[in-house]
Amino acid sequence: MTMKEIAELCGIKDLKYFRESYITPALEIGVIERLYPNQPKHPKQKYRLTTAAK
Repeated sequence: MTMKEIAELCGIKDLKYFRESYITPALEIGVIERLYPNQPKHPKQKYRLTTAAK
């Protein structure tokens, strides 16, 4: 899912706040991973749960 799609599901409209408060910490602890890990600003970037989070 894209960051925007996840934020909408959570009911959060401010994407900067969502990225700083939710996406970045989740990436750091390994709960989610990027579809394109070597290109964080890839235009089609999406996130998925890791096997540890499932």
